[in-house]
Amino acid sequence: MFLLVVISALGPLAMNGVLPATTAIMDDFVASYGRAQLVLTAFMVAVLIAQIVVGQAADRFGRRPVMITCLALFSAGSTLCAVAPSMEMLLLARLVQGAGAAACMVLPRTIVRDLYDRDKAASVIGYMTVAMMVAPLFGPAIGGWITTHHHWRLMYVGLAIAGLVILVAAFVLQRETLVSPVGDGGATTRGPAVGAMRGLMSQPVFLALVVVLSGSVGVYYSFLAGAPGVAMRSRGMAPSDYGLWFAIVGVGYLLGNLVAGRCSSMFGALKMVKLGLLPLMVGLLLFWGLSGSTHPVALFLPMQFVAFSNGMSLPNLMSSIMSVNPSLAGTASGLAGTVQMGMGVLLTILVGFLVPFGDQWLFVVVTACIALAAVGAWLLIRLKINWTEH
Repeated sequence: MFLLVVISALGPLAMNGVLPATTAIMDDFVASYGRAQLVLTAFMVAVLIAQIVVGQAADRFGRRPVMITCLALFSAGSTLCAVAPSMEMLLLARLVQGAGAAACMVLPRTIVRDLYDRDKAASVIGYMTVAMMVAPLFGPAIGGWITTHHHWRLMYVGLAIAGLVILVAAFVLQRETLVSPVGDGGATTRGPAVGAMRGLMSQPVFLALVVVLSGSVGVYYSFLAGAPGVAMRSRGMAPSDYGLWFAIVGVGYLLGNLVAGRCSSMFGALKMVKLGLLPLMVGLLLFWGLSGSTHPVALFLPMQFVAFSNGMSLPNLMSSIMSVNPSLAGTASGLAGTVQMGMGVLLTILVGFLVPFGDQWLFVVVTACIALAAVGAWLLIRLKINWTEH
C-alpha cells in the first residue's frame, strides 16, 4: 500500500508541482502566458490518450508490467524536460512524461479495486489518497521555492530521480493482482478493447458517474490553468507565495479524503457523492462573493471548499465507476480518467485563452463545471440506482 501511495503521488506532483514556474518559463523562452500554459495542457493531453491504453493493457497483460514500463517512461520524460533547449522541446518532453504518469493515476486505484469490494475500495482509496496528498500538498510550495531561489529545471531533475527510485522499488516489490475481484465471482475479461469500452459506455450508470466526475474535477483543472495567471500575473504574487497559498487547497483535499476514508464504508458511495456536492456549492458562492477582492484568501479559500468536495467524492466516484463491471476495472478506470482528462485539456486551453482578458473568466468557467456536476448528480437520482447491485 505504501508503494501504491508513492506511485500515486507522482502524477499529481508532476502536474501541479511545476505550475509556479509558469512565469519563469515565459521569461526564459520569451513565450506568452497561453503558450507557457501548454506545459500543463501537454501533460494532460498525454495522460488523456495514455489512460485508455494503460487501462486496456493492464486488463490484458497485468498490472505489474504496465506499471514498470510507464515508470521508466516517466523518468525518461522528466529527464528530457530538465534539459529541454526550447519551448517546443519542453512540450514534447511533457508529453512523454505525461504518458508515463498515466499509469500512476490509473493503476493504484485499479489494484485496490482488485482486492476489495466497491464500498470498501472507496474507503481504502480515500485513506490511500490522504497519504499520497502529502507530496502534491507541498509540491507547488517546493516548486515555487526552487523557481525563486534556484532554477525551474531542477524541479524536473528531482522528478526524474524520484521516478527512477520508485521504478526500482516497483520492480522489486509490486506483485501482480490481475485476478477476479473479491466477492464478485467472475473471471477477468480480456475481450477486445473497443467492445469493452462500448459496453461500459452503454451503461447509463457509468455515463452519469463520469459526468459528475468530469464536472467536479473540471473545477480543479480550471483552477490549475487559471490561478497562476490570476495570482502571479494579474495580482503580482511571487512564485514562492503562490506555492504556499496553494497548500491550503491540498489541505482541503486531504480533509475530504479523511472523511471519505472514515465514512464511505458506513454510508455507501451514493450518499457520499451527494454530500460532497454541498461544499462544492459553498465554494462556488465564495468564488463569486469574494471576486471583488485581490487578497489571496479570495482565490484560495473557495478552492479549498472545492478540494474538500473532491476529496469526499472522487474515491467514491472512482470505486463506483470500476464497480459497474468489476471484471473491466482497469478499462473503466482508464476510460473514466480519459474522459475526465479530456475535460481538463479543453478547460486548460479555454482558461489559458480567457484569463488574460479578466480574472472573472476563471469564475465563469468554474461555474459551468459545477453546473455539469449537478446535472450528473440529477441523472444519478433519476436512475434510482440500487447500489447493492453495483
